Amino acid sequence: AVSPALAMSTTLSSVALGLNGGGCFAYAVLFGVMQTKLLEMYGVEPDLKQWQKSDAWDVMTQIMRIVGAFEFLLAFLYVHYIGFPEKHQAGLRLGVMQYALLALVSAYRVFLEPVGAKHKAVAMKSLLIQGFFLVASAAGLRAAPKAAKKKLR
Repeated sequence: AVSPALAMSTTLSSVALGLNGGGCFAYAVLFGVMQTKLLEMYGVEPDLKQWQKSDAWDVMTQIMRIVGAFEFLLAFLYVHYIGFPEKHQAGLRLGVMQYALLALVSAYRVFLEPVGAKHKAVAMKSLLIQGFFLVASAAGLRAAPKAAKKKLR
């Protein structure tokens, strides 16, 4: 029988992994196939007829699709780890690293980069979202069951 404490820690870390997986999947869809919707969410009024005349739009679309592919990969890993409690710590360490790096990028834009108020507000929104996932990852990591140490031969 599984102890109640172990069951609770596995549940908490599973929820954190599920949140990360869901968040990454949402970004995978937005970056991968809904670029104009993503830009609208960031306060940019899409002008596709004008943009599509520019090589820069082709490059940006490709970059967004690549980011979408990586977000899908991360979503898969987070959800995959749910079924393996001994891997929860590894998955959530990845989440802490991912969201700490993303939050640093957003914090730089909010606090150090000289951008207009509109762009600062968008970066702050990103920072809040990334902060939520960072806290969820850290809390899940703290609660995750400890992986058994394997002896090397």
